Amino acid sequence: MASKTRATELKRLRRDARGGAKRKAKNRNAGTTPTKAKLFGDKEE
Repeated sequence: MASKTRATELKRLRRDARGGAKRKAKNRNAGTTPTKAKLFGDKEE
């Protein structure tokens, strides 16, 4: 059986990885590169 310390460390690791999960998923799906219009000030048509 894992010690209380190890169990706590694992809980914290999982919690920290889960933090910001929506933001991380959004970055994976939509990316972080600005649109051409934002980069160059063009009008999107």
